[in-house]
Amino acid sequence: MYMKLIDDQINQLEAVMDVHEGTPAILVEDALSWLYKVRGQILSNQKYTVQVFPGERGYLNVFQGEDIVLNNIDKDSDFQTHFTQEEIDKLKERKDLAIDWDKAIIEPVKAEN
Repeated sequence: MYMKLIDDQINQLEAVMDVHEGTPAILVEDALSWLYKVRGQILSNQKYTVQVFPGERGYLNVFQGEDIVLNNIDKDSDFQTHFTQEEIDKLKERKDLAIDWDKAIIEPVKAEN
């Protein structure tokens, strides 16, 4: 929801930049800079699920930061089921995981209200 709002604002401000020059453009540049920063922060905090096999129990789960298992995507105090892009990138570097990352389904977790 927030990303759509921010992207809409970015598009509107970019359209203003195309039409106007001078002082209004400077104000728009400042606003765009701020929106890009906020957008980047939101994206860096975005969580994803990683589905390795089809079915309800084919999702990647990490137990206490080390052991990897497949199960569902339900939150649990012992298992991490939602990952940032940075965490996924680190998992991709692990040589002990036999995961075909080209076939894994990585989907954003919808924000909780």
